[in-house]
Amino acid sequence: MEQKERPAIKYIIFLIIAIAAFSSFEVISKPTVVAISPAQLTFYRFLLGGCVLLPFALGELKKREVKLKAKDILIFCGLGFCLVCVSLNLAQYGIKFANASMSAVIFSSNPLFTSLLAVPILKEKLSLPKLAGLLVGIVGLIVTCLHLFSGDMQMDSKFIVGIILIFTGMLAFALYTVCSKVMAKNCGGIAVTTFSSIFGSLLMIPILFLLNESSGNPFAFQLSAIVPQFVYLSLIGTALAYYCYFDAIAHVNTSLGSMSFFIKPGLASLLCAVFLHEPITPNIIVGIALIMCGLFLSIHFGKTKE
Repeated sequence: MEQKERPAIKYIIFLIIAIAAFSSFEVISKPTVVAISPAQLTFYRFLLGGCVLLPFALGELKKREVKLKAKDILIFCGLGFCLVCVSLNLAQYGIKFANASMSAVIFSSNPLFTSLLAVPILKEKLSLPKLAGLLVGIVGLIVTCLHLFSGDMQMDSKFIVGIILIFTGMLAFALYTVCSKVMAKNCGGIAVTTFSSIFGSLLMIPILFLLNESSGNPFAFQLSAIVPQFVYLSLIGTALAYYCYFDAIAHVNTSLGSMSFFIKPGLASLLCAVFLHEPITPNIIVGIALIMCGLFLSIHFGKTKE
């Protein structure tokens, strides 16, 4: 019995790969804005990532003996629009206008708001630990952003817009997470992520034509200037990261799977400081600590209470 409860080293490695990929996303994607627009990057990485995951998703559906209906396709389109067109597209523009470390910290707080949205949507109870975690996390977010309002910080309107876009994208991701749980019970996590990614990227096509940031051809960009980053973000940061994450949390304890959200803010900020030379101020360190405490209260003690 003890052997069954111990997670295989394979899934621990999968979880480490997912954590590393999630944490490195901002630092890898920030320099690409000179060669590809945020909307184009979002379109390509989810289209390619979804196609790579497609065989695994079809295998999961076959294993579960699930046949998709027209209603399921419409639901996947709705989830994809929320995930790709709204959440991660806005977050990508936020990274362009603001800094990468701030994006990582704000986006990593999404489980706090997932717990809040699960109350009206999934009819989950908002336990005292979850409420306490939410409040501590919100205080952490405020503390993290304090230096933006100091006299030493030179802010322009684009930076403020970037912060708003990142926060809005984070809220949309929390909404997607809650809504996708219903479909995941029937289809599985990998299938939901795969089809949401593919249909969401296809729904990005009208947005690409509307924005038309490539001087006539909405699909054209300078691939030669960002080949390593493009390959990494599409195959490693999207396809491999999501596959490893969902495969790992299906075989390990949920609290262990949620550890990615504890590690990402600090690790991502460290990577941004090393590779992008973005400063880590004392209030960012305190804010990250508070957010991690809020996540711990919400995820660990919330689960224990339930």
